[in-house]
Amino acid sequence: MEKHGVTHPVVIMPNKELEKVIGVRGFPSSAVFLGREMQWTGHPSSSASALAAARKKGSKDSIYPKKFSKVIKSYNKKEFVKAMLDLRKSLEKVEGDDLTWGKQFEQFLLDSSAKAFKAADQAIQDGFWLQGIEIAEPYLGKGSPYPMVEETVAKFESLKEDKLYSKEMSGGKLYAKAKGYEDAKEYVDAVKTYKSILKRCAGTQIATHAQTAGQKLIDDRRPGHKPNCPSCRRARGAACSKHHEEMEL
Repeated sequence: MEKHGVTHPVVIMPNKELEKVIGVRGFPSSAVFLGREMQWTGHPSSSASALAAARKKGSKDSIYPKKFSKVIKSYNKKEFVKAMLDLRKSLEKVEGDDLTWGKQFEQFLLDSSAKAFKAADQAIQDGFWLQGIEIAEPYLGKGSPYPMVEETVAKFESLKEDKLYSKEMSGGKLYAKAKGYEDAKEYVDAVKTYKSILKRCAGTQIATHAQTAGQKLIDDRRPGHKPNCPSCRRARGAACSKHHEEMEL
């Protein structure tokens, strides 16, 4: 969880109690519950009909206190500064269970911001400047109440003084585009995009990452891979001899 920057609530039960209830036979596994009664269990890809049925029978009320609906709306739009400001205004007007819930959500937002700033700092240290900035940005802005805002903004401003800043940023956008091609198994386009980073952003840290990522695709014989080709599938992700495309960075 720490490695991947997980911020959503996670519950781990001892002695595999949850796995026993669901009847987990492999991963990933999902289950649909209505109240305390399990309606369905199986692979997540087959859960749609069970979820639809449960929604029809389930309560239409929000799982969040109604007095915090504005806060949740901002949070779901990733407007985390507005969410915290609205939350703290609401906390002045609530009591009892609503106050308890609000305080817990406030701590959740604070914990999430701390993790985001830490992940942003690590990304920048690792040479992914654009990624680092994008991770932290939802917690920055006018009136942000989160700790470490001033230090983070100062760090970002110092990056702008680097003569290669603009190239790191443009290279970061291209790197994200290349990764998108990889995810879509469009490896030829991915390698071409990595190659363009080397040409346009020479001397940057992101170019070093592009060199590594692009060369790995080439070494693994990914370019030309056809997901629908039986021979490519048997090659475990590599392109078969018929479809393989020779490429260089």
